Amino acid sequence: MVRAVVAVLVVTVAGLLHAWRNTNVLTADRLCGDLVSAEKADAVLPGSGRLDAEGDGLDDDDLTDTTCGVEKSSVVPGSGESRLTVRLWGVRGYDPLTFESEPYPTGASFFSGEVTGGVDAHKAWVMLPEKCWTDRPVVAEFNITEPAADRAAFAALATDTVRTVAARTGCGDLPGKPGTLVPPRSEAARPVTAGQVCGLDGLTVAGQVPAGAKVLDEGQKAPTDLWTCKLILDDGTRGYVRADGFMKYTASRDPLLIAAMRKFPGTVTGAARGGREAEIVDKGAGFILRCAEGDPLYLAVDSGQQYLEASKLHADLPQRDAYVEPFMKAAAKTFGCAAPTTG
Repeated sequence: MVRAVVAVLVVTVAGLLHAWRNTNVLTADRLCGDLVSAEKADAVLPGSGRLDAEGDGLDDDDLTDTTCGVEKSSVVPGSGESRLTVRLWGVRGYDPLTFESEPYPTGASFFSGEVTGGVDAHKAWVMLPEKCWTDRPVVAEFNITEPAADRAAFAALATDTVRTVAARTGCGDLPGKPGTLVPPRSEAARPVTAGQVCGLDGLTVAGQVPAGAKVLDEGQKAPTDLWTCKLILDDGTRGYVRADGFMKYTASRDPLLIAAMRKFPGTVTGAARGGREAEIVDKGAGFILRCAEGDPLYLAVDSGQQYLEASKLHADLPQRDAYVEPFMKAAAKTFGCAAPTTG
């Protein structure tokens, strides 16, 4: 009888230990000093297992020193491990809003409105309200070691965390969920449409790419509050050169992002290509147009590695600046940003 009781106790304890180590039994509802929802982290991190966190939550002395990590692991063979890292940091311009060092990548999904952010398979970011900023914009960045199966769940985790941060510091009141995610038009780059490259009215590549080159584009459908598009030459280049593309375009009417651009050191009033009055950001990397109606429009053009390689082989390829004015005119038309009347 005693042996039977002992055996039952051993099995029970073993079962409890197994459940504790491989599930979230007795795990707190929120982790990292109550910043991160355990339920939402569990939904984002793939596989099964127990969540363990490190990090004390908000740094009382400096908001941007806040970091934390959440790991999901299990002793079940083959279950693997996955990890989420969260950090708040002060940024300049669009520098932090990058995925693998690329601003606004064409494969990401964006959301705008009451909450501004973006998400792809491995990273999400959300901007804190302007009242939370110090000497520069503050962004929450979320990285996971394994690809997220559900981008909407990843965006919800990021938004909920930032909402908690803003509420705890008294610098903003955000909704618990992000707005509608705007995904890329398609999963793969597509041949450009004549006269409507990247979906922009009047934009063409005629005379701006090597003769006979097949050109693809990828990105979001225009217009939207946060938009990007990349031109790719289907010319046999591989690896990073092809991935970086030929030319990259960005447009945004999101007020919070435009406020971040305006906070960039050295932003000055001047003239964009073609003479239209604009605020010049980062020595011409981007510019903000005032519009006759609606919010201002931020535009940026950046050349990729394919352009650099092509310029070495084709002496008649236009200089990088030659791509700015056609894009500006087409984007202003597509996004409804007519120049304001003077006087």
